[in-house]
Parts: sequence; structure tokens; C-alpha cells
Amino acid sequence: MKVIPAIDVVSRKVARLYMGDIGKATVYQLRPIEALRKWEQEGAEIVHIVDLDAAHGRGSNMEVILQLIAEANVEVQVAGGIRSLDKALMLLEAGASRVVIGTVFIEKPELAKEFIRQLGSDKVIVALDHFKGKVAIRGWREITDRPLIGEVRRAKEMGFNWVLISSIERDGTLSGINEESIEEIVKLGDIKLLVAGGVSSLDDVVKAKRAGAYGLIIGKALYEGLINLREAIRVGLREV
Repeated sequence: MKVIPAIDVVSRKVARLYMGDIGKATVYQLRPIEALRKWEQEGAEIVHIVDLDAAHGRGSNMEVILQLIAEANVEVQVAGGIRSLDKALMLLEAGASRVVIGTVFIEKPELAKEFIRQLGSDKVIVALDHFKGKVAIRGWREITDRPLIGEVRRAKEMGFNWVLISSIERDGTLSGINEESIEEIVKLGDIKLLVAGGVSSLDDVVKAKRAGAYGLIIGKALYEGLINLREAIRVGLREV
């Protein structure tokens, strides 16, 4: 299993939210480029970069994102406010390995299909942010009535290979991951499942791997020093 550090960017700075609330952002002293270098040096193979301002419709950190892509020596996947093919193409042409879409998948299924047709199923990750089993959109601000498992099935049927599930009620809380929900989705088969939200210890890395996740995205626990990335990567590679 891949262990993937997150670099969330707010106003050009590294930050972490609490349950998706941008008004409760914890801003860190580390600059985004410093965070990238740190995680590369500690063995990351993939870095997950999120433009939180773009996700919440309150600006963009595109200059910072493009710098990170250009400077990266590892795979970079980019999320946050990617709601057009043009933006996705620009990020991929700049060197991003994958782009992440969420709102587009829920609100504009035909456009989501076009993402696959034009970019390829290995270049697009469907993000299904969820609150108590229901999918959220628009930077987690709007909870829909769509059940998470149903939307994962739909993504699979549409031909998406990558799905990212993020637990809003656990995000930034360090309350642990939900192993059962991961297992339920893994049983659907043929999906590279990425998991985020609530990771607090190496036990969560073990749980995610045991449940069958392809990758585990970690944010706050790394920045708060609760998890050492090198150790987490070793656990992710270990047999469980």
C-alpha cells in the first residue's frame, strides 16, 4: 500500500482543515516547496496536493501548484477546484501524474465521461468526499443525498480506475479511519482505492492496508509529528 503525504495549500501556505471547515484552518510554518522536499526526502513516491482556496471558490494557488509540479521528483496528484477539461489538461501537461475531480462527477456526469475519454482512466481520480455515508460536493460545503457506495459503483461502471474517499467527519480530527467502509468498497473490485480522513497513528496504516486500500493519504498526523513518514511507508509495504 502506498502512503501518500498531503500538501494542502491555503493562501500560498501549507494548512490543514478541521472537518473540512476552511474557517478552522491550521496554518503551518513550512512553505509548500519545503513540505514537498521534506516528504520526498522521507521516501514518498506520490504527493497529494490540494488547492483548498480553489476547492472553496475563494481564489487560486495555481502559481504555487505549478511550482510544486515543476520541482517534484515524485508523482504528483492535484485536487481542488478542477471543474474543466482545460484546467485538467493544463495540470497534466505541466507534469502532474493525475488530477482529481469531485463536483464534476456528481453534477456533470457527461463531462466526467469526457475526462476519461480525453485524458484516460489512469489520469483521473474521482474524489468522493462523504459525511455520514452521503457524498459532499463544492469543497465539502454541500452534502447530497447520494450514498457513498452507490457513487463508487457508478464511478466503476463509468470506467474510472481511481477513487478517493475522504471522511469529512474524521478529517483533521485524528480520530482514526473507518476500516469497515474501506472493506465494503474494496469488495466491489477493480478499483485503486485511496483513503483519507482521520489518520492518527501507524495503527491506521495497518488497518487501511489490511482492509485493501491501494493508498492512504495522511495530512495532519504528519505535520503534527504523530506519524513518521518513513515508518508509515515501511508499514504500508509490510505483509499484514
